[in-house]
Amino acid sequence: MGGAGTRLRAALGLGPAGPRGAWPRNPPDPDALAQAFTERFGVPPAGVWHAPGRLALMGEHTAVSEGAGLYAALPWGVRVALGPTEDAQVHAATPEGPLRARSAIAAEISAAVDRARRDAVLAPGAGVRAVVAADLPDHASLGYTSALRAATALALADLGGAPPPEGADAGERVALVARPGCAVRVNHKSLRTTVLPFDLAAEDLHLLVADTGSRHRRDLRRAREDELRRAAGILGPLRAVQDLPAALNRMPNAAMARRVEYAVTEVHRLNAAVGLLRADRFGEVGPILSASHLSLRRFELPTADVDLAAESASRAGARGVRMSGWHGTAFALVGDDRLERVLTGVERAFAGRGDRAPHLRTARPAAGAHRLR
Repeated sequence: MGGAGTRLRAALGLGPAGPRGAWPRNPPDPDALAQAFTERFGVPPAGVWHAPGRLALMGEHTAVSEGAGLYAALPWGVRVALGPTEDAQVHAATPEGPLRARSAIAAEISAAVDRARRDAVLAPGAGVRAVVAADLPDHASLGYTSALRAATALALADLGGAPPPEGADAGERVALVARPGCAVRVNHKSLRTTVLPFDLAAEDLHLLVADTGSRHRRDLRRAREDELRRAAGILGPLRAVQDLPAALNRMPNAAMARRVEYAVTEVHRLNAAVGLLRADRFGEVGPILSASHLSLRRFELPTADVDLAAESASRAGARGVRMSGWHGTAFALVGDDRLERVLTGVERAFAGRGDRAPHLRTARPAAGAHRLR
């Protein structure tokens, strides 16, 4: 996109075009990660743990309205080499070098250590050393932070001889309980999880994930969640709304009505998708995903880049498309026979607009957090 496109982005309040940073092609080698730990701290780690990223398939925007979400673990994630120290400190690093205590990674590890101490998983004076690496982009809506938390929590539980952690939020729970060939439904109110069949390989299907890098300059998550809270203050729990037209008429303005319309109808779409998964009819969820994406426009969340990725994938033959998470990620449900056509279609759509193509990767539901070494 040229100068006019840049000005248009600024007018729409959108960030720069194109994905940010690299998306590593290969997972961090656990032996190399353990060696990096040994070289940095002078002792070997107690182990190396992995937790996957996650793809939000549906319902993630309804957490504040006590809805449910449907997720799949990804084959990419975060790996942590970790060991104890007796100085009560947290020492965090990547293979490239040490991290400041105020860095995002070090802060998450410190928070996990604090929780482990409160839960008597670790002794009050226990500290840890950790080296972290990932093949999951930290800027996309693919659960990097949840994966880091889950891998660290599992490592600390193993160190302390405690049972596996349950996870403090939906993202962590997905990372901890996921299984290959399955999706995970999470009740956002109780955090109860249900593992459901989603064996895409059995039907020659893939999830094509597109990291466009686009995001709104303003934090729309906070704004949308505030709107849903206000709506729930008027209507009660949105998941329990039965008469949608009457509920919409009670909203103080059209914008609030659009938010409620999305949240209420998403509950029914998710229930329909869960029914298909229980019946092993995985390929038939595509139209529901696309309907959810269209409804998200009423939520005014997809950016132009996310819409372009979704629409071009749909035109090229994807069975279903949707935005995932709160930022610039989209995905498509695609059959083997259409995969190359869809990949080419998305790349050409962005090239035709003069923009860098998104990072594109194919995935199938992967395993949850586990110890590698």
